[in-house]
Amino acid sequence: MTTYDRLTANPPPGVDEADVGTEDGEACGRFSEPDEDAPRGYRAKPCPGEMIAEGGFIACDTCGEAV
Repeated sequence: MTTYDRLTANPPPGVDEADVGTEDGEACGRFSEPDEDAPRGYRAKPCPGEMIAEGGFIACDTCGEAV
């Protein structure tokens, strides 16, 4: 899995870095790293998870990315 910095540093075209969740209760919205094996023209979908505060850090309940 990639890190938060990598995902926000290289969002897909047309996606603003501010669209990813960083606070408790926000939608995650992160995209997975580009995959060479994806079909031509494939557009990744944002993570549908929710950011949840867990023991001093905030992480997505679906993809596990931590802030």
